[in-house]
Amino acid sequence: MATIWFLKEGELHAGPSIERKSLDWSVENLGLRPDNWIADLPTKNLMIGEKSEPGLGPYRGFRFVIVEINQDELGTNSGWKTGFHLLDIDATEAGKVLAEFM
Repeated sequence: MATIWFLKEGELHAGPSIERKSLDWSVENLGLRPDNWIADLPTKNLMIGEKSEPGLGPYRGFRFVIVEINQDELGTNSGWKTGFHLLDIDATEAGKVLAEFM
């Protein structure tokens, strides 16, 4: 299963994940693409952007959505790399999609 994380701008990648979904589900519902790849799995202290004022709404302060994909999830899917992938949608949009499937 791919692990979905919400990441605050300028904050280190830490804490519990938001959800676990299949690679296919993430592609179909969150718009995950192979070219969203940003870092290998062993990457420590993943940080994106610069710290700014927190946003509004239920995902206050969370801006970015990272999907972690490991080798078990890839299977025979060619064109994908293990590691962290940054979605084109923000945490608010992803949260709405995830809520629809809970």
